[in-house]
Amino acid sequence: MKFKLKGRIIFNKKVSPAMEEIEEFIEKANKDLLLRGSKEEKDASKITQWKIKDKEIQLTIISGRRVRAHDGLLRLKKPLTQLLGPKYHIGIRKMVVDDYTFNTKIPRDIPEEKLDEIKELPFVDTLKIEEDTLKIHFKPLDEKELRRHVIDRVVKQVQNLLEFEEDLTVKITKAKPGEIVAKSRPYKPLFSGDPTEEAIRRGWVKKFPGRGQWFYTPPITALHRALEELVIQKIVKPLKFQECLFPKLIPLPIMQKMRYLEGLPEGMYYCNAPRRDPETFEKFKKELIIKKEIPIDLLKEGLKNPGYVIAPAQCEPFYQFLSHEIVKKEDLPIKFYDRSGWTYRWEAGGAKGLDRVHEFQRIELVWLGTPEQTEKIRNKTVELSQKLSDELELEWYTEIGDDPFYLEGRKIEERGIEFPDIPKYEMRITLPGEEKGVAVISANVHGTHFIEGFSIKEAHGEKIWTGCTGIGLTRWVFGFLAQKGFETNNWPKPIKNRIKKVEIPPIVTWP
Repeated sequence: MKFKLKGRIIFNKKVSPAMEEIEEFIEKANKDLLLRGSKEEKDASKITQWKIKDKEIQLTIISGRRVRAHDGLLRLKKPLTQLLGPKYHIGIRKMVVDDYTFNTKIPRDIPEEKLDEIKELPFVDTLKIEEDTLKIHFKPLDEKELRRHVIDRVVKQVQNLLEFEEDLTVKITKAKPGEIVAKSRPYKPLFSGDPTEEAIRRGWVKKFPGRGQWFYTPPITALHRALEELVIQKIVKPLKFQECLFPKLIPLPIMQKMRYLEGLPEGMYYCNAPRRDPETFEKFKKELIIKKEIPIDLLKEGLKNPGYVIAPAQCEPFYQFLSHEIVKKEDLPIKFYDRSGWTYRWEAGGAKGLDRVHEFQRIELVWLGTPEQTEKIRNKTVELSQKLSDELELEWYTEIGDDPFYLEGRKIEERGIEFPDIPKYEMRITLPGEEKGVAVISANVHGTHFIEGFSIKEAHGEKIWTGCTGIGLTRWVFGFLAQKGFETNNWPKPIKNRIKKVEIPPIVTWP
């Protein structure tokens, strides 16, 4: 890994009077200042060329992987100011990088799509391959961008793209995604059709115009509420979770703290607030009335930039609630749950039927505790979910999973985060005739991922972790119908006893 930088240090006046001092400073910097933090000289920065031109020092810096060339340039600023300020009243106005290249070894069979992804990274200007070396040329950079470590993040992303398909969970934890750790005894299914098609035929649901959305009518809603009541009674209450009402409109800075914007930005719905612009909205209304078409361009003019997402995980407000707070070990764990509304995810091409939707109902359990408490609570939520499924005579299995939202964000930077050996368990209800069941329980331990991101601290510096278990009621209904069918007389007693008779209103043209 090699870096080569051509840049300029720009001063408030000519620096030629300080030529001798600058020459001596650069010689010393190459022997000390630019070596610090590197065990070997080849990994450090070194000024290989320099010259003075009017109010500038133009220089070339090369480096290895430790003290990178841009870090070396930044290290020069303070001591140069201390050297030239008192005697010559010369100050540094800015530092710029006009030309910057990065070389790294690559596998010979790197796929073209990987190179295309690298080309699309911010600040990458061009790239080329010579034998087994990838050469990246960056766009010009200013001091602010250097201090924000944008080059380091680009390099990290390049390294991640060049690491061939090693599973991220396996790499960071001791888990093996997809490994089945528990399963129920088999049950004979009472239904063999497609639950979505049958629900439509019976009028239990009706497709809503929005993608991945449905109108749920009284019969399926009654089943949903019965399952919800059982989950509260059999899982939530025994574990002493307390109910809260979580916001569902989540500001983007919170999503950034969660690393979700780095993990799966394409998996969320974004929200724009309207501008205070009555004139634009008057034009919008007039054009709408006359043309009878929605003038989207005018609507865009009246909206601010995206400022929120609609909750994709439901647990986001919990971490913000605890942000910058201090807790005591003896007061832990803190256990909340929320069932106050919909969860939203953009499934791209994956939306289908009632099992994979954009808008769905969940009960979200979230907690803060010691590492031991956190894992124990997570495991107990899985155990009680399995027990409830057994009571309902549903066939299920539990496997190790990972979380595409925050797990991907781990690639971006090394933050010294503690991760559990097993980050996630998923309990799935078996779908007759299908290889993969539908996930109804997602039980996660995050280690210090959110502790670090939201600056949550224990009063005496003890380790604390967070965890969450999402209970997918919408999917649980789908899995139940896939196994037990639509004839309520065949349903298990815990469900049947909780459902009162409901009717679909008579409509001539539907269902």
